[in-house]
Amino acid sequence: MSEYLHYLRRAVGLLSAALLLGGCAGYQAKVAGTVGSAKAGRIDLALAELEKNNTGKDRDLLYYMEKGELLRMQGDFAASTAALAEADAKVREWEEAVKADPSKVIGDIGSFVLNDTTRRYDGRDYEKVFLSVRLAQNHIASGDWDAARVEIKKMHEREAIIAEFRSKELEEAKKGAEEKGVEISSPKEIAGYPVDTLNAPEVLALKNAYESAVANYLAGFVYEALGEPSLAAAGYRKAIEMRGGNTPLIEEALKNLDGSRTRLLAAGVDTLFVVETGNAPAIASRMLPIPLPIPGKNGLRVVMTPISWPVVQENELLASPAQLRINDTTVPLTAMTSIDHMARRAISDEMPGIIARSSIRAIVKGATQAAIQDNAGGVGGAVLSLVAGIAAVATEQADERAWRLLPNGFAVGRAILPFGSHRLTVDSPLGPVTRDIQLSGKYALVSVRHSGPAVYLAQTPFNPLLEPPKIAPAEPVVPVETAAPVASAKAGGKAVKSKTAPAAKAKTASQTPQSRRTQ
Repeated sequence: MSEYLHYLRRAVGLLSAALLLGGCAGYQAKVAGTVGSAKAGRIDLALAELEKNNTGKDRDLLYYMEKGELLRMQGDFAASTAALAEADAKVREWEEAVKADPSKVIGDIGSFVLNDTTRRYDGRDYEKVFLSVRLAQNHIASGDWDAARVEIKKMHEREAIIAEFRSKELEEAKKGAEEKGVEISSPKEIAGYPVDTLNAPEVLALKNAYESAVANYLAGFVYEALGEPSLAAAGYRKAIEMRGGNTPLIEEALKNLDGSRTRLLAAGVDTLFVVETGNAPAIASRMLPIPLPIPGKNGLRVVMTPISWPVVQENELLASPAQLRINDTTVPLTAMTSIDHMARRAISDEMPGIIARSSIRAIVKGATQAAIQDNAGGVGGAVLSLVAGIAAVATEQADERAWRLLPNGFAVGRAILPFGSHRLTVDSPLGPVTRDIQLSGKYALVSVRHSGPAVYLAQTPFNPLLEPPKIAPAEPVVPVETAAPVASAKAGGKAVKSKTAPAAKAKTASQTPQSRRTQ
C-alpha cells in the first residue's frame, strides 16, 4: 500500500507540473472578448478586454498588434503607430536572430518537449508583412509620406528575410526528422485533418504566405506619389503577379506612369481607396492521432500517438463591396487580397516544421511512457504510465496564436477627384454608410474598414494650402484639316479663317512636382 501511495504522489506531481507548463487556455479563448467587442463596434470595451488579459510587464507581439489595430480603428493614429512600432521592434529582433543564426530560431527546444505554444511568438509570415503595411497607412493618415516610404522599403526587405528563413527551416526540419527516424508527411496523410482547407484552388494559387497584391499596389502608389516611377512600376508589376494577371486597375496604374495621365491638367487629386472587411481567421488546435515508432525494451513498436495540429477555422467571410460612391459618381472596387487564404497558405508552409517537431515530441513522450512501463512494473508502474499518458495529452496543444483584428479582405479603387469635400457612400453588412472626406494635394489615400455594424475611416490629412491653381479653359482648337478658309454667305462671300489657340508653353503650378511631405 505504501508503495502504491508513493507512486501515486509521484504521478500527481508529474501531472500537476504538466498541466502548469502546457495546459493553459488557448489564445483564441483569451482574445475572444476583445474580438467580439470590436465586431460589435465597441472599441473602448475591446481595449479594456485586451488590457485585462495582458497584465504582465512583458507584453508580447500580439498584444501590440491587436492594440495598434484597435487604436487605428478609434482614429488615434499616433497612439496606434506607437503600439505597432513596439510590435515592429519585436519582429526586428526576430530578423536579427535569423540573420545571425537561423538554426537557433528554428531549434526551439521547448516546442520539442511540451508544445509549440512554448515558442516565442514571432508572427506568422503575412502578419510580419502587414505590420509594415499598417504602419505605412498610419504614416499616410498622419501626412508623412516619407515615413510611409521607409515602411514600404522595410516591407520588401522583410519579405526577403522570410523567404530565406522558410527555405532553411524546411532543410532543418528534414534533417532533424531523419536523425530521429521520422518521415515528414504531408497533412493529407494525417487521418482526419481537413486537407481541403489548405488545398483549395485559391490557396494553392498563392506563391507564398507573405507577398500580397494589396501590399505591392500600395507600394507602387507610395512610390508614384513621391515621384519615383521606376520603383512604382516594380510595385505595380509585383501586384499584377500576386493577383494573377488580368487586373485592369493595376495595369492602368502601370500604363499611366509614362506621364500620359491627364490628372495634372484636370487639377484633381489622385485618390486611392482601400476597403477592408471582416477579421483574420481564428486558428484552432485539433488533436488527431498519427502512427509513430516508439522505442521500448523490446525494440521499436508503432503506436497511434495523439498530436495537436493547427487548423484554420471557418471564417465569417464578408464579401468586399463591388463599388463605392463619391457624391453621384460610382468608383468600382477590385478585390485584391484575402488574409483567410494567406493564413491557410501560412499553415501549409509551416506544416513540415510542425510535423517534425510534433513527431519528435510524441516520440519523446511515448518513450517516457514505455520506460515507465518497462522499469517500474506492477501497480505503481501502471499508475505512473497512465498519468504520463494523461500529461502527454494535456500538454499537447497546437499554436493558436494569430493577429485576429487584422482585416480579412482588401479591395481597392482609384479615382481622380476635385480638390475639397466629398460625400463617400460605401455598402456595409447593415446597409449603405455615408462619410465626409476632404481631399487635397496630388495624391490621397482613403481607407475604409467594416467591423460588424461600425465603419471606420482613415484618410490623408486635408491641407487647404495645397489647393491647385485655377486653370483657365483654353480656346477651342480647330483640327488642322478643317482650318482652311471657308466661304461664308453672312460674311459677304469673304473667307473667314478659324482661330487656333496657341500651344501653352509654361507649366502650371499643378504640374510642378511637390515636395514629399506636401503630397
